[in-house]
Amino acid sequence: MAVKIDFLLQDFGALILAVDANRTAMDAKGFTEASYTTLTTANENLMQKEAAQQKAVELVSNKTAEQNQAIENVTGLIKRIRSAAKSAYGNDARNLKLFKCDERIPTSIMKLRPMCEYLTGLVLEKHEILVQNGLTQADIDELNSAYGNLVAADASQENAKKLQVTATLTRDEAAEKLKDKMFRVRNFAQACFAKNPEILLQFKPIPKGAGGRGKGDVTPPIPATPNN
Repeated sequence: MAVKIDFLLQDFGALILAVDANRTAMDAKGFTEASYTTLTTANENLMQKEAAQQKAVELVSNKTAEQNQAIENVTGLIKRIRSAAKSAYGNDARNLKLFKCDERIPTSIMKLRPMCEYLTGLVLEKHEILVQNGLTQADIDELNSAYGNLVAADASQENAKKLQVTATLTRDEAAEKLKDKMFRVRNFAQACFAKNPEILLQFKPIPKGAGGRGKGDVTPPIPATPNN
């Protein structure tokens, strides 16, 4: 949970205790049930939106892991294809160059996709010699589906990142609404208990950093998609 949200929810907890303890006096000065409900509803809304935001963060983490796994799988496949080519052609630089054996395997989906497309055609052309040098039909089948798997993994992660942004904005809007309701209630208390400073102390915001459950904002930044 983000520190700012954790603090706000704790502050609300302290405020609602003060309101409940002094409700009779507040009601006598015009504090209505509707005002109370508006305050508690704003808190419930924030809690719901915070839970949704945390789920969105988890989804991005899962989709990023899936994307990384897809990249790792394709990287391993390309290495196997290159090994089979080296087995088939030895140090024949011309043929090894066809398999881009002298190039670094890309780490980004953007650059892996065209390499998969290229190798798919090349492996089809060199199928017979490659399967005689360690490449399996399962490897070839995996290569044929690699492009689609990379596209799907990339799209899924990008969509999850958009959902996280939306969930965070919605959560932050709910937090601002709760802050507004708490501000209004505290100012009501200022007017209601102006002559009772000992009661007003109950309505003071909790000190920032006091009693916090978290040590930091655990909402991770949305991971950037490698573009190299």
